[in-house]
Amino acid sequence: MARTNQLSKEKRQSIITLRTEGQSVRKIAKTLNVSPSAVAKTIKRYDETGSHEDRPRKGRPRVTSAAEDKFIRVTSLRNRKLTAPQIRAQINATQSSSSRHISTSTVQRRLCESGLYGQIAAKKTLLRKSNKQKRFVWAKKHKEWTLDQWKSVLWSDESKFEIFGSTRRVFVRRRKGERMVSTCMVPTVKHGGGGVMVWGCFAGDTVGDLFKIEGTLNQHGYHSILQRHAIPSGLHLVGPSFIFQQDNDPKHTSRLCKGYLTKKESDGVLRQMTWPPQSPDLNPIEMVWDEMDHRVKAKWPTSAQHLWELLQDCWKTISGDYLMKLIERMPRVCKAVIKAKGGYFEESKI
Repeated sequence: MARTNQLSKEKRQSIITLRTEGQSVRKIAKTLNVSPSAVAKTIKRYDETGSHEDRPRKGRPRVTSAAEDKFIRVTSLRNRKLTAPQIRAQINATQSSSSRHISTSTVQRRLCESGLYGQIAAKKTLLRKSNKQKRFVWAKKHKEWTLDQWKSVLWSDESKFEIFGSTRRVFVRRRKGERMVSTCMVPTVKHGGGGVMVWGCFAGDTVGDLFKIEGTLNQHGYHSILQRHAIPSGLHLVGPSFIFQQDNDPKHTSRLCKGYLTKKESDGVLRQMTWPPQSPDLNPIEMVWDEMDHRVKAKWPTSAQHLWELLQDCWKTISGDYLMKLIERMPRVCKAVIKAKGGYFEESKI
């Protein structure tokens, strides 16, 4: 038998109001367009309880017990990569053959009730214990730096930009059966369809040189970048004794490049910043690369040459306000790294 709709609280109040005015059950039913039996039951219930509130409903009983709910929650917390079907298989395997089995949708609901929602895992560089310790030491050393000190750092890095092949997820709105419609797809090609490798730097609110790297960059090529682009940019943007930042890529730390930078440091040209390994998330220029990638992809480069032209135009239009925001966040980055004991931190919380 189909379940009938319950009278609203407002309609039950109207029934009692009309009844207290002396109207009959049939007249009330006709006035409010409800059945006489519903009117009679409402009046009887009000006489017994003196309330218009809904009665508590038992609802459908839960399929899982409190112990099973805890098993689902704890199993997921112990291995965050387990899927709902895998957890369901584990919990059903612990039950006897005569017991009712729990469905995947039930496991999913219990996980959501525990605040465990399925999300895309963040991709971060692997941090070992020694890496975390070095990041922690770096953050402690620089946590009290002033804005002027941060502005005297020349941030540098290489980055690869591809014509296609962006790793960003793209969302589209489509109807049923339109999954393979060209306007609802993101085209991909092998190896990103070609690309451009660049080296760049910035200090304070101004970008330095942007250099296109041809072929494979080795220690000799990087040594040339230091001579022709890094040091000239540092001297132009900051002046003598600027602080030079670079990561621990093998070509950066080669005997040739290390000896050259040490010589320049002894001459008072620059000061080298000791950079913790596995720490691209600490380097603000990484955010500049992301911003450039976003802008360039929006213009749909058609060739490597076109891509390089777009990158140069984009590099010139990066605003000083944007760069200063990246510099001003560095004290917060240090605090976040210290709080995380050298581990990962969430960008949205700094």
